[in-house]
Amino acid sequence: MKDIIDILRQQLILLGRLLELAKAQKEKLVHTDAEAARKLSADMEPIMIDISSLDKRKGGIMAELHTHNLLEWLEKQPESSDKAMLQTLLNKQENILQELKGINSRNMQFLDRHSKFIDYSINVMTQTSAGVTYGTPGDNGGMPVQGRKMFDTGV
Repeated sequence: MKDIIDILRQQLILLGRLLELAKAQKEKLVHTDAEAARKLSADMEPIMIDISSLDKRKGGIMAELHTHNLLEWLEKQPESSDKAMLQTLLNKQENILQELKGINSRNMQFLDRHSKFIDYSINVMTQTSAGVTYGTPGDNGGMPVQGRKMFDTGV
């Protein structure tokens, strides 16, 4: 049980750092600082790899205990300080993961909004109009008014 506690502590530290970076990334996305957001994403990657390797170690220990579900195994254990510590660590980990999930969802919304704005800006700069989905025969066949398509290689 000590090994699992040690792994969860390490994961909790890494998740805390990941949460800090995700919050900083959200701020950079809000202020449209793309370069800083990219750097923060690069900083997150090794942390996620470390968390994954710790998770594999935890999975190996769980396999030795002949179980796949840590919570079920924990419920079967007798009351002890280690069990209480493990439950506390799991609760903290769950709280951080839920907060990360919310921040990542908002970050995806910011990225989607920025992507749509970039597409719109490109359309305005190239004077490309979107074709109609259901048009009449005289609407130029849904082709752009200028006779060229967005991302046309000849532009």
